[in-house]
Formats: sequence, C-alpha cells, structure tokens
Amino acid sequence: MGIFGGIKKDEHGNLIEEWPSHLPRPPSMRQIEDVDRSSAEQVAVFGANTQEGFTLVKMLSAKGMRVVAAVRVFGSKKTKKLIGLKGVTVKQADTSDRESLLTVLQGCSRAFAVTRYWEKFESRIEEKMAMDILNACSAVSPPVKAVVLATFEDIAALKSKGKRSQIVPTRDGRIFPDFGGKKNLDSKGKEMGVSVTHMMTSYSDDASNKKSLILLRGQNKRIVVNSFIQDEKK
Repeated sequence: MGIFGGIKKDEHGNLIEEWPSHLPRPPSMRQIEDVDRSSAEQVAVFGANTQEGFTLVKMLSAKGMRVVAAVRVFGSKKTKKLIGLKGVTVKQADTSDRESLLTVLQGCSRAFAVTRYWEKFESRIEEKMAMDILNACSAVSPPVKAVVLATFEDIAALKSKGKRSQIVPTRDGRIFPDFGGKKNLDSKGKEMGVSVTHMMTSYSDDASNKKSLILLRGQNKRIVVNSFIQDEKK
C-alpha cells in the first residue's frame, strides 16, 4: 500500500487518510453515524478534486447517494476533504489508464465528468478525456448507461474578472445553445447506447442572497431549467 502526504491506498485501491495509531484521532476522522446507503444509487465523479468536482461530489453526497470520487493526484487538500464526506469513496484514476476508469465505474449507474464549457470542449485534450470516460462506461460490466458532463460558473467570480456568463438568452428570455463543439461525443454516446446529458450550473454563493440556475440538455436536445433563489434576509 502506497502512502503519500498522509493518504494511502487500502487493499481495495480506495484512498484513505493515514493517521498514526498511537495518536488520538481528530474530530474530522472519527466515525459519525450516517444514514444507511447500502441500497442508494452509486455514481462516479471524474475530476473530483477540482473545485467544481468537489462541489458536485458534496451535492451528491448530501442527497444520500454513494459516490466514487475519481482523482488524478491524491496528495491534495481537496482529496482529504473528499475522504471526509459521507458515502464517498475516493479512487485514483487517469483517463489514459483504461483499467483505472473501469475500476472507478464498477457498480455505478451514472458517471459525471466536469468540463470547463457547457456547449463545447476547452481543448482536444478535454474532448479525448471525455471520450475515454464514455468508452469505459460502455465497456465496464455492467455498463454505465448515463454520462453527465457538468459545467459550473460562479457569477460573483465572473463579475470580478469582467467576464460574462456562458448562458446568453435572447431578448425575449429564451436560450438556444449550440452544442456543435460536443457533437462527436453525443454521436458516439448514441452509437454506444449511452445517454449523454450536458448540465450547466450558474450560481451565486452570497450568504445573504443565494441563487442558482441549472440547465440540462439531453439527447432529445430539449433544455430543462431548474432555478433556486433564496431571498435576502431582512
């Protein structure tokens, strides 16, 4: 079992936090009672140790799901935080290593992959990574029949940098995104029988005025909108 920065792999290849047995365990490492998740849906999240990926894992964990969080580098602070989340198993995986992808996907019903942009890939490298995950979803037994490409944008962060949202509605408030930049992946998913959904989450995490807008675009090309606004407290 390899050890790096206080994190090691157990006999199942899961990443766990190492702690000297002769020292008292800090509160964050003590076993806390949790709901029974044995029958809960299990999903995989790739890119889990990015800020966006961590947010996604945290959301899915809070919903009571079992989450396999895939990370490339396991010596980061985010990885330690992932290990501490309820119902979360952390595994090391690289999209160039097919076996590691299959290990992460084993027993999962859905796979989430974080992408920078909603309507297109940031680069050919990102597209290849997504394609590798899609191929692994089709190859694992039993196969994973649903892949979600998840994109996040922080409204406050965009404003501070003078940037605009990726969501640009028409004057009458309608949205007509162009997914030409992801058409190859969509076509491959359809060919393999794997459903591909594009999820865009635009949010403001201001403590006094939380709000979010989630857009989903599936293979039927229809856009489903889900919004949340928390009124400012007086």
